Amino acid sequence: MVDDNGNGLTLKLLIDRLPVQKRKMIFALLASAAFLFVVACLAGGVAYVGKSFLPISRIDVTEILNMERADILARAGIENQTYWMINKTRVKTNLLAIAAIKGAVVEKRFPDTLLITLDARKPAAMVLSFAGGVGVLQYVDETGKVFEKGKNVPPNMRLPIITDSNMQNPYAGAQFHSSVTDLLKTMSGISPALLSHISEIEINWKITGEYRLDLFDLIVYPRSSSIRVRMNAELDDAYISRMLLAVKTVERDYNTDEIDYRADDPVFIPKGGSR
Repeated sequence: MVDDNGNGLTLKLLIDRLPVQKRKMIFALLASAAFLFVVACLAGGVAYVGKSFLPISRIDVTEILNMERADILARAGIENQTYWMINKTRVKTNLLAIAAIKGAVVEKRFPDTLLITLDARKPAAMVLSFAGGVGVLQYVDETGKVFEKGKNVPPNMRLPIITDSNMQNPYAGAQFHSSVTDLLKTMSGISPALLSHISEIEINWKITGEYRLDLFDLIVYPRSSSIRVRMNAELDDAYISRMLLAVKTVERDYNTDEIDYRADDPVFIPKGGSR
């Protein structure tokens, strides 16, 4: 549409040429549309921000050994909390109070997401405890922390059992003495294939109440033999390999009860013999 001079008509000129009543109606419609647009924008913004005042709708959490997601969240203390209510430091403190958790990172992402990354303790051995007269196996990591019942031990995880008369009925969260921790750290560096040949390592204290690495030795029980072996606490792959070879040489000799391998050469002790 063009004007008398052949120029295109603008929307404003078109509206100006309309009767007064129609112009008022158009302006009213435009004003209503603008108002509705503003209201819609505000409602969307309020709804977006308002989500942060509702309970968290998304929680991403790494799972750890023998613990269900629901149990982790309950122990973290974040049930029915809104985005603004959640205190990351408090949540992390609650998580680190769980014996099976070594480290935790807690992140909030606006408006309704919580990210929990957990560093689970890794088993270096198992320890035997008793509950109601029933033996229960629990995991212990290389720091000496007893952290979880071993109710679901993977079939390929053939960890040795640590027994210590000074660690009576260890519970989740119990801590072995630092000298035993040194032993566990040493064990963490030993080939898993070699450790799989050992069923139990008994810590034999030489002097009651004295907890030094040089004041205990080990009584080791190979899986394939009833012969026990006394060894020094400074274990390594070569030492264990020599011990297993010594056991193999006499495993069919049913008269041998024990091997003392605390010196360079093993001493084979017959049943009923002196130690």
